[in-house]
Amino acid sequence: MKLIANGWFVVAGLLLVGGWVVPGASSATEVSSEANLLLAMHQGRAHGGRHERHQHHHGMGRGGQGVCPQTRATAQAPDAIAQQKNPFKSNAENFIKGESLYQWTAEPNPCKICHGPAGNGLGMMTQGLSPMPRNFTCSQTMKEIPDGQMFWIIKNGSPGTGMPAFKFLSDDEIWKLILYIRHFDRES
Repeated sequence: MKLIANGWFVVAGLLLVGGWVVPGASSATEVSSEANLLLAMHQGRAHGGRHERHQHHHGMGRGGQGVCPQTRATAQAPDAIAQQKNPFKSNAENFIKGESLYQWTAEPNPCKICHGPAGNGLGMMTQGLSPMPRNFTCSQTMKEIPDGQMFWIIKNGSPGTGMPAFKFLSDDEIWKLILYIRHFDRES
């Protein structure tokens, strides 16, 4: 599989774009998102097995919708923090900084490792985590989580989940990261 552009893959001689397979880039045939996911995850070859979370592995978050809605009991931030609004404007500079943290530079590890590069909660570590990582593309879930609550969880981690505390990020970096995370929710 070869990534040739943002979200475009060449797999077994086919160009995969969303729910479309573009053979030789001369014509497009729509396939189900599940079939597209399996093609993307298995380099165009069928893959048998009865693994209950089959759709959640191999893909490094590129394929699939993720679990939506997600319910879980997460530690609540103190009211003074939970109600805070992001102090940073959504502009190119802040977005790029947030993207860099999410995709590559955040410590102890980039967010995409668990949440997937597409924010769907299907990162490469999903297989071993229970509960599964938050699906940032799920509007039903994300609209209920205020910026301040996200800040609190990123800064302090979430006990009982795989979410570590990101103590090495400055407050400004966390707010910029939240700006980037919010872009995954296409309905907001």
